[in-house]
Amino acid sequence: MGIALNRFQMFPESLYASSGFSVVATSVHGQIDGGHDGFYFRQTRFLCRLVLTVNGERPTFVSANPVDSYSMIAHYAAPTPAGRMAGAEPDDPESDGGEIAKKAILVQVNRFVGGGMHQDLLVTNHGLRETEVELAFEVGADYADVEEIIEGRGLRLQNAEVSTRWVEAADGCELTFTYQHPQLPHGTVLRFARHEDGPRFDAGKVVYRVRLAPRQRHRLCLDVIPLFLGERIEPVYGCEAFHSRSTRLDRVRETWSEQCATLKTPNHQVQAAWDRSLYDLGSLPLHEGEGDEVYTPAAGIPLYQELYARDPLTTGWQASIASPLLLKGTLQLLGRYLGTRYDPAHDEQPGRTIQQAKMSPLALLGANPFLRYYGDYAGPGMYLISAASYFVQTGDRAFIQHLMPNLLAVLEWIDRDADIDGDGFYEYETHQADKRGKNQGWMDSPEALLYEDGRMMPNPIAVVEVQGYYFAAKQLMGLVFLFLGDYGRGRELLAQAQDLKRRFNQAFWLPDEKTFAQALDPDKRPVRNIASNPGHCLACGIVDRDKAAAVAGRLMAPDMFSGWGIRTLSSEHPAFNPFAYHLGSVWPSENASIALGFKRYGLNSLLHDLARGILDATEIFDQYRLPEAIGGYQRSREHPHPGIYPQSNAPQSWSSSAIVLLIQALTGLFPLAPLHTLVVDPDLPEWLPELTLENLQVGEARVSLRFHRDATGHTHYEVLARTGKLHLMRQAPPESLTSGFGDRLADLVTSLLPH
Repeated sequence: MGIALNRFQMFPESLYASSGFSVVATSVHGQIDGGHDGFYFRQTRFLCRLVLTVNGERPTFVSANPVDSYSMIAHYAAPTPAGRMAGAEPDDPESDGGEIAKKAILVQVNRFVGGGMHQDLLVTNHGLRETEVELAFEVGADYADVEEIIEGRGLRLQNAEVSTRWVEAADGCELTFTYQHPQLPHGTVLRFARHEDGPRFDAGKVVYRVRLAPRQRHRLCLDVIPLFLGERIEPVYGCEAFHSRSTRLDRVRETWSEQCATLKTPNHQVQAAWDRSLYDLGSLPLHEGEGDEVYTPAAGIPLYQELYARDPLTTGWQASIASPLLLKGTLQLLGRYLGTRYDPAHDEQPGRTIQQAKMSPLALLGANPFLRYYGDYAGPGMYLISAASYFVQTGDRAFIQHLMPNLLAVLEWIDRDADIDGDGFYEYETHQADKRGKNQGWMDSPEALLYEDGRMMPNPIAVVEVQGYYFAAKQLMGLVFLFLGDYGRGRELLAQAQDLKRRFNQAFWLPDEKTFAQALDPDKRPVRNIASNPGHCLACGIVDRDKAAAVAGRLMAPDMFSGWGIRTLSSEHPAFNPFAYHLGSVWPSENASIALGFKRYGLNSLLHDLARGILDATEIFDQYRLPEAIGGYQRSREHPHPGIYPQSNAPQSWSSSAIVLLIQALTGLFPLAPLHTLVVDPDLPEWLPELTLENLQVGEARVSLRFHRDATGHTHYEVLARTGKLHLMRQAPPESLTSGFGDRLADLVTSLLPH
């Protein structure tokens, strides 16, 4: 595919900057001016209005854009009050002063998000005469929940009066908004720097008068300080933040960048996608907790700037080849949120992993269950899979032993509570009266699971991929226990996993469709929808080898594969909609997991086709950034762009990590740090004949590898650098359908040769 000259703009009406739990959203003109605009902290809008006027009028917009993930810049112009006298021909009564006078007053606004928000306003007189300029800020706060704003509800579910208080001091002035809600002690402090004349507060505006000689510039500083439940959240950044990058937030980003593996390839598309993904992953940490917990990423911007447990687990697992740092932090932080009691109001059970923990107004008031909500059946399996993946990547026995009480608690929950009816499969139910958590598998939207004719499927539901997750969780944890010397527990878990695999392949298989049922309904009837869910089972390894090729082929059939990726639901289903959340859209994260499943079964040709579609999609989006979900239209002349799911986040953490997992699948990298071994099985496609990965971490070792495809289509690898104890072994995954005994023996012998 050629270079896309006009890339898709994710948010054509808004600009965003974010850091931790803080987000600022402005119009494309850089003003906070109604609609979705505002400064948000913990999904609460602490500032709903911040509009600049110059001499009583809105200045002429010049430009506005994000500089990086946490800062943005805007430029404006306004005529000078000196009028034509400031122009080049002041003595000509017919002159209006020309461009010099009309654009004499230039204003630059820099914003920096972190904790609170810091704003620098730089005003410069480019006219030829001294003048006095009035600069005013229209301000307001409303404390709306992001859910109320995005859903566009006519009536707020929580509301109260907002009072204001203006206090002047020698070193600055503060305007404090106080939310008068009896259960939400929120407020906002706007701290304005002192100037010769101002600021003063008048009729909802904060006003300065600034006298400027020609070429003179003044800086006016503003801090936005949320008072969250009474706690004052100071901005991390101060004046001239573009010149100072030494805050704790900067150090987290720098450490991530230094720890990460780097990719180099002549393929510009792949290079740009990798670089963008790693940059975004470094910008998403929530900075919550202690130690490596601060690296736990938010799910996405602008809607999911909170802790959604399955998202950072998936993100950390998918990105672990680049660095295990996100995964370690996530595992540690989520361990503190494990369920401890039976609480139906929040679907909490002892040992169950949390689904989300948010402190938005509606959550704090109990209007929804999301203050601490546990309605997720995918998360517990992912927690165990992620812990095992971290161990095989790092060999960090001390950390796994530290996590062991949590891991055992999750395993106990699976055996005690996850199989509701005792039939040996794992089905979910919710106790929520409004059924917010009706669906708790990978597809968790309310209408994600339907019957073949489009009718709503009642609970309890045993969804197909959850069986795969729990199989992989028990299998991998069994291996972890063997590595740790607990042979009895290890063998028991491996036996349980094999028993589940056997029964699964019998109960879920649809012989005529050559794939697995999407779910078993409450009557244990297989739901015959053709959907993406079975692809997760390939990634988990629960699919019998004699069924794997058929399942993969069905996923890549025209009604499922759009040319950009695999749809969540077949285009032939009566409920198919290319822009529905789980009824036809294409999720990059899910597709990357399926790609790894193709690799696991040696289906490299299908892997190449799927990876090409996803990577091609990066090129049609601004900044090579994949959104949360793209449209499910068929790639064609009629649909040259798939569009996106209407409320997609971008960046989205697991869309970013999807790129890393695709590279892992193409290079066939599988670390076994406890054995000081890295298994490689590269198979590069024709469109990506060469790439180099540097600074890969396996245990305490680091290695740099170059992969290249020769004229016969065979992919070779060479070791460019290696530190620490590490053996490289070329072997296909055990489930591979395309590697026979002779191939494995030849690869093994080759691996013994010096590299």
